[in-house]
Amino acid sequence: MHILRLQDILSGANIMIEPFLALQASAGSGKTFALSVRYIALLLSGASAKSITALTFTKKAASEMSERIVSTFLNLHKDEKSAELSVLCDMLEMSKDEVLSRRDLVSDEFLQSNLKITTFDAFFGMILRSFSLNLGLSPDFETKSEMSNLAQAQFIKNVAKNENLLTSLAIYIVLSSKSQTNFFETLHMFYENFDSVKTSGFVDFNAQNEALDIMSELKEIAVKRGGSQTAIKSFSVNSVEEIYEKSFLSRESLKYQVYSKIYDEAMDEKFVSLKEALKRHAAHLENFKLIELNGFLGAYKEALLQANAKLNMLTFTDITKLTHRLLNFNFDKDMLYFRLDERITHLLIDEFQDTNVMQYEIIYPLISEIVAGYGQNGLGSFFYVGDVKQSIYRFRGGKKELFGKILSDFSQVKEEKLNTNYRSAKNLVEFINETFKDKIQNYTAQIPHSSEDGYIKVVQSDEIQDTCVSEVEALLKSGAKSEDITVLCWKNDDIRSICEALEQKGIASKDEGAMLLKNSPLVFAFINYVKFCLFGDEIYRYGAESFLGKNLIKLTVDFSKTAQQSLIYLAKKSAINMQNLDILKLIHLSAKSKNLINFIFEFENSDALSAQNSTNGVRVMTVHKSKGLEFEHVVLCDKTGKGRSESGNFICEYDVKNGYEIMLKLKNREYLDEEYAKIKLYSNELEEEEEINKLYVAMTRAKSSLVIIKKIGANGTNPSYFGAYTSNSKEVCYLDIPVQEIGKIKIKSKQISSEDKIVKKIELLSVAKEKTQAKTDDDEKNLHAIYFGLALHFLLEMSAKFNEDSIDKADILMRNKFSKFLSEDDLKDIKNRALMLIKNEKFKSAILDGELKKEQALSYKDELKQIDLLCFKANEILIIDYKSSKFSVEKNISQVQEYIQILSEIYPSKPVRGMLVYLLNDKIDILEI
Repeated sequence: MHILRLQDILSGANIMIEPFLALQASAGSGKTFALSVRYIALLLSGASAKSITALTFTKKAASEMSERIVSTFLNLHKDEKSAELSVLCDMLEMSKDEVLSRRDLVSDEFLQSNLKITTFDAFFGMILRSFSLNLGLSPDFETKSEMSNLAQAQFIKNVAKNENLLTSLAIYIVLSSKSQTNFFETLHMFYENFDSVKTSGFVDFNAQNEALDIMSELKEIAVKRGGSQTAIKSFSVNSVEEIYEKSFLSRESLKYQVYSKIYDEAMDEKFVSLKEALKRHAAHLENFKLIELNGFLGAYKEALLQANAKLNMLTFTDITKLTHRLLNFNFDKDMLYFRLDERITHLLIDEFQDTNVMQYEIIYPLISEIVAGYGQNGLGSFFYVGDVKQSIYRFRGGKKELFGKILSDFSQVKEEKLNTNYRSAKNLVEFINETFKDKIQNYTAQIPHSSEDGYIKVVQSDEIQDTCVSEVEALLKSGAKSEDITVLCWKNDDIRSICEALEQKGIASKDEGAMLLKNSPLVFAFINYVKFCLFGDEIYRYGAESFLGKNLIKLTVDFSKTAQQSLIYLAKKSAINMQNLDILKLIHLSAKSKNLINFIFEFENSDALSAQNSTNGVRVMTVHKSKGLEFEHVVLCDKTGKGRSESGNFICEYDVKNGYEIMLKLKNREYLDEEYAKIKLYSNELEEEEEINKLYVAMTRAKSSLVIIKKIGANGTNPSYFGAYTSNSKEVCYLDIPVQEIGKIKIKSKQISSEDKIVKKIELLSVAKEKTQAKTDDDEKNLHAIYFGLALHFLLEMSAKFNEDSIDKADILMRNKFSKFLSEDDLKDIKNRALMLIKNEKFKSAILDGELKKEQALSYKDELKQIDLLCFKANEILIIDYKSSKFSVEKNISQVQEYIQILSEIYPSKPVRGMLVYLLNDKIDILEI
């Protein structure tokens, strides 16, 4: 009876919901409200929850969307959801009682349904698993955010087997004047976006010789006519690459001061011919590089497939590309819906401005199917929401242009805008309107919903960090709670330095940066203890004891146990706090590994994030991390440090009409090639638009108070977001906000606990721990030495090669892991020692032509050892042990001698020798053993 009644009511209703709708939702305008109400309206219109799919970009956003929908659905009858109920009444043309009655009728089915509210990655993964066997994949594959290091290693291994490809790779990197790291960044960018790149298949470098000949002729003219040394030198080049560096290429004519003594019109004719020759050379060089890149791209894809097959693991990029291939080249909609167990009749997409081209092309056939189905039977709907003003993910491939492309691709889709701001106080909304009205194209002024005035302050300072702390102190003294204050900055390094500055003033802070689990202090200490139990190296014991404040003993690990069982055993025996969220997450991660040794080595490359135990305090985060959030009081800092430098070899931009446009970056090419000038201008405009969007996102996070700290004396090497400055003789102006103060700080009526006030440091009576000796100055020195040694070993281990590029890259990883334990001077010292090592001729000669194994584990007679660097050569084996000081030379020698003895027994046919490499602060000392 209940089912019959439900069907009768649902079929008999005349419900009109706009089937195809694009919603432009400005910051704070109720985007999530609109999306959740739309979802519930579909349910109350008779749609099954199984037929509705809602997509967003992060697990957190999907979880929040689910919670919002469920909460709204269940609490529609309560006063707190009166706004949602009112909107549903308007949408469904029903009374409140009718809406609630319909909600009650469908509630059982809704609560028993598995809501399809998920991320793009998870949705594509679900499709791929359904068709995995069609693509030769195992359906139980695991997913990982990235596998670049493994793929790069496999790529190099494959290329090394092909002499022609290896030679091409070397020439390519040399001609590009770029590093290996830069090459892989370019390669991976192409892999993410293309299967292959269109080329003409024809390369001719005759234009190179032509350009060099013209330069020689111009130099000869300058010499014969008695030109200045500056004029003669400007035409003196040894290669075509040097010509591109010449500043005169920006000129229309050579008729200016430098050449005034020698100029005639014939020189300009040669100048025009030079530019034409360079234009042709640039085009052929670009084609050559794209042809070569296509070859490398094929090898890179093969390397990724090998890594995928070996580990039964796919990255999110792999999943997206494979799903794209599946739906765009073999799209069988009936088979797809059969495998998914349900037709996707209603599709809702959040944050559409962040969609990339491949994601768009995957969902395009699904949207087409929904639109076509509606035309045939009146069933189905498509709804997407976003805000192009908040598009800040170009670096991930996000294309805000796709928001409008849907409207042009599907004329059935109507567009609406949400222009009322429900988040921010009146002064803030008006301030943001005034700030961005001439900076964002087609900006629509927001209407403030709040009647509260709000507080705005813009201060100017040459000490951004110190002023930030002062403004936080002022907010606290005005009665603001610490957890209601958020500091927004631009880099993760800024987060750490601001937190340290706040702590020095006794202000509790909360680092909201994406700290890796392996860098969590307790996890770091526990992993050191686990390594001590596995390998017996004292340095690991010291690393664990110094943090845990207790003496530890080496325990025997049962290798028949799983990694998780071993971790639990060691945690219990060492009295590690197993209620700590980071330790719990570590143990959870280990469930996938069969044995502890494998897990420990895998964990070194883990990108799992810390569980970040919640603590009260001022939140400090980057603007990117703040997107989608809101805070009572915001302190927004200006840029610190240098501006962003250009990266990559190619300009690669997407146009909704023409698709991707790819052109090789060459200095001054914009003065030679009109098409290049257009795409470079377009790329620069998009970059500037995104910078403005970041500022819009940052400033719209605040609800009651917004404090902006503006830099004094900005210039090209020390830029500002909030004031105009000059760079390379050109004015740069993102925003030019004058110093001002509007309104007063208003604190919402909450009880302010003593914890929220500025905390004074209290000297506590020193009480000795039981069974633990009090730390002495020597202990502190030993602790510093331990961390210094660990950081040095880590830097060398993380360096993919023994060259400067690898050291630079590993230095970033080292800083992320050890900056909390070591000073800036220490970190610089460690990097300097590593750089001295790679330049040391004796070391370079020792490892030349050897197969290198870093941090090599060695099992011998039921004992585990770990060798810093093992070098296998054709005629010998070399053991290298690093030391940061000559504290225990005899002990060091004894340790290496033991390694030599073990390896000599394992490899009796090869001589084994050892080297102790002392990386001292002023030199490298090598002791042969």
